[in-house]
This record gives sequence, structure tokens and C-alpha cells, in this order.
Amino acid sequence: MPQGAGENASMICKTPLFLYLPTLFLLTAAPFGRLNTTLNHTTVIHLRLDYLLNALMFMPLAPLWRLGFPRHPLRLIIPAGLALAISLEGVQYLLPYRAWNVNDAIGNGVGVLFSPLFLAMRRPPRF
Repeated sequence: MPQGAGENASMICKTPLFLYLPTLFLLTAAPFGRLNTTLNHTTVIHLRLDYLLNALMFMPLAPLWRLGFPRHPLRLIIPAGLALAISLEGVQYLLPYRAWNVNDAIGNGVGVLFSPLFLAMRRPPRF
């Protein structure tokens, strides 16, 4: 392998994570207006749709983290992911056009806790 090729492969693997994290921040901080009201009043299996979407939003965290940093253990990724999930929900408390909701924070945390299941489903590609 030519010198520098390993660094390029490493950066390619980290790019999805580095794109995903700011996207999470934007999704939690953006004013959604009517869309947010629609999600709050739609239920799926007696759960509000926005709670399920919060969980789905955090499920890619562990696979993307592991892709970018394969040597980081899950015992590091999960607590860091939970801290991120709660912190991003806490940002909404500071924004005048968003509202902090403990159920949203729980949904975020559930997504983080279920994210390692995706690691078991598929192995990361080799470069």
C-alpha cells in the first residue's frame, strides 16, 4: 500500500461520522414549525411519531463511530453517545423556539442503546 493511502482510507471512513454529527445538531436545533406540531400529534403503536424518529436518528451512531474509529470499544461509544443524546436535547432547552422534553431525551437514548445492533448485522468494509 503506498504511503498516505492508509491515511486516505482512514479519512474516508471518518467522513460519514463527521457529516452525521453536525446533521444531528442541526436536526435538534432547527425550528420545524408546523412539521413539529404534526409529528407531535401523530401516533404509531401508542407512541408519538417524534419519539420514534428521535430513536431512529441516533441509531447510526455506533456503526458510524466504529467505521471511523474501529479501535474504540463499545464501552466508550455508548456512554459518549448517551451524553451526546442528552446534550443535544438540552440544547433545545436553551432555544426559544424549541422545547426540551424528557421523552425526546429517552428516545434519543434508546436510539443510542440500540445502535450497536447494526454492528452485529454488517461488518465494516475493508480498504
